[in-house]
Amino acid sequence: MCSATDMAVLAGGNAEVCFSKYGSYPVRGKYRHEMALRILLACMESHAIRHKRYIVPVISVHMDFYIRVFVRIFTSASTVKSSPLKFSHVYQCVGCNSFHLQNVGRINSKDKRNIPLPNFCPTVPQECSECGGKFVMGGPIWSDPIHDRDWATSILSNIRATSGLYEAYAKISAILTSVSEELPNAPLFVSLHSICATLKCTNPTMVMFHSAIRNAGYQISGSHADPLALKTDAPMSVIWDIMRCWVKLHPVKSQPENLPGSRILSQEPQLQASFSQAT
Repeated sequence: MCSATDMAVLAGGNAEVCFSKYGSYPVRGKYRHEMALRILLACMESHAIRHKRYIVPVISVHMDFYIRVFVRIFTSASTVKSSPLKFSHVYQCVGCNSFHLQNVGRINSKDKRNIPLPNFCPTVPQECSECGGKFVMGGPIWSDPIHDRDWATSILSNIRATSGLYEAYAKISAILTSVSEELPNAPLFVSLHSICATLKCTNPTMVMFHSAIRNAGYQISGSHADPLALKTDAPMSVIWDIMRCWVKLHPVKSQPENLPGSRILSQEPQLQASFSQAT
């Protein structure tokens, strides 16, 4: 178990201090508390691999004013060579707050040894394709799963069976339920309120937005770190296309052309979103 209370540092308030202590540069996005968890896990992994060990997160949570992670530690000189595949850099647009992840390492599919290689050039251009803004780069962060969902589900079942033994049952149950429902393959998250603030439009309900993502063929969940969070494997282009379709149904007032929201809405959606209830 490892806890960290210096959230002002990990959440990006003192980015240079975070880099000197944890070896990662934070980005001040809506996902900053989850990013803090991933920075802490990346720091633990980077120290473990120096001793031919690696970590496997069991549960990682942000609560109150601190973060706490529980990990298992294993020893394997061969497994630690795959560590670069667990790290990613984060590129965040300064205009619309779109973010993209870039893995530090990659696997050559033609090499049967599965030895990690340096990844190719950044997956993002110099300017954001949605609003034309510049990107800032953060990380590296842990981009592998931060929870063992099977473990969380098992513990949740045990706690529910003996709920009378725990004074903080409601809080523990709520956290474990949220953790067990989080998408494991979707690092960080977007905020629906932040997206709508960029476009200056009315908010679709959470149910409608979830349905639009699922109807487009992607997965979506909430996050224990933020009640307004939306974790999804849909790319940012799909998310903005869904919002373009939403604005067509709920028009916004005229805005200056140089605003990020205006530039986003000036593009026609490539996806025709459906907000009907997803089954």
